[in-house]
Amino acid sequence: MDESVMIWDTGALRNIHGQTVTFKGWHVIWSLAVDKIDMSNDDIYDEWHSRNDRAYIGYWYSRTGNGADWQWGGRLLNPSADLRPHEWSGGLVMREGTGNVVDMFYTSEADSPINQSVPSVSTGRIFADADGVWFKGFKTTTEMFSADGIHNANSQQDEYFDFRDPHPFVNPADGRVYCLYESNVAGMRGQFTIGGEEQGVLPPGFAVDAGAQYGAASIGIAVLDDGAYKSGDFSTARWTQLDPLVTALGVNDQMERPHIVFRDNLTYLFTISHHSTYSGDLSGPDGVYGFVSENGLFGPYKPLNSSGLVLGNPSSAPYETYSHFVDPDGYVQAFIDTLPAPGEDPNNPATFRIGATLSPTVKLELDGDRTFISEVHGYGQIYAQAAWPVGSAWDHRPATV
Repeated sequence: MDESVMIWDTGALRNIHGQTVTFKGWHVIWSLAVDKIDMSNDDIYDEWHSRNDRAYIGYWYSRTGNGADWQWGGRLLNPSADLRPHEWSGGLVMREGTGNVVDMFYTSEADSPINQSVPSVSTGRIFADADGVWFKGFKTTTEMFSADGIHNANSQQDEYFDFRDPHPFVNPADGRVYCLYESNVAGMRGQFTIGGEEQGVLPPGFAVDAGAQYGAASIGIAVLDDGAYKSGDFSTARWTQLDPLVTALGVNDQMERPHIVFRDNLTYLFTISHHSTYSGDLSGPDGVYGFVSENGLFGPYKPLNSSGLVLGNPSSAPYETYSHFVDPDGYVQAFIDTLPAPGEDPNNPATFRIGATLSPTVKLELDGDRTFISEVHGYGQIYAQAAWPVGSAWDHRPATV
């Protein structure tokens, strides 16, 4: 998309209801990015695999939303907004009732001390004319909440704990603003008891492996105080953390980028996970996993397609797509991580070709508790469900909050 940068986690500009929106006719996406140090690509392998240590959030804009037309806009947040060295994944959300105010929910992250992964938000304004899109503001960051050791594991309980990827949205059932995030089950790492409630129905002769207790991923949720959204007050005192919506206790230790789709009176909960984070003797591919509830946001949920797997990478190219995001119409965006060189071992990192760009977009059909792919589109193709400013011809926004 641009020879000067490598990108990975990506998301489209959206509203608080989850819809992808255009701004004055422009499609806009954000991406985690790093500038290429060696333009000759001699060291691209090392640059790519150390990218999280230099990550920042950049943005792109396009009239068509087509992969070939994206123009690189540069860094989104002002460096003064950084509380920590790295900017990790989140979501870029137009704030309703404010004209052009935009909130970038993201993960403020540092390598050390270990308890330094905090869902946060920075606020700016978006502008556009016939030539392009630009932003102003994003000079400060507000921390939203931290791992509390009660609703989710903290660093004292789990030195490898996850606490990131904020995804705010309006729950149509009560009109309140909630935020999903990646987390782990509260409790001391490796000391969980995987009993009958966690195991469920097992195949004949199957025994739970002794390492299963190291899988403790969860999808956390917090609720924002009434009135705080309109005032733009996302500070710690305005959020209340709740019990997680879904856990993978005994199964997997990581459920990244959780997000939600309300459709056909059902609630769909999506996340991404990895073959390397399964626990015990369990296994599964890198890809999209999902759950569905017939009873609204707070479930109970059951796995889509019986297993929970929605989109999985093939064993011949186990990392070809990564960090997927499902929009309300079922369009799935992702980036290309690595591809095996032709004829080489797909699991040998020495032969990987680096992607660092967007993958083809696919259309996912949601049919009750089943899903399937119905369409494949171009690289980095984005589709919008609404337009901004509110009230324009293509605005199909739900009721305001």
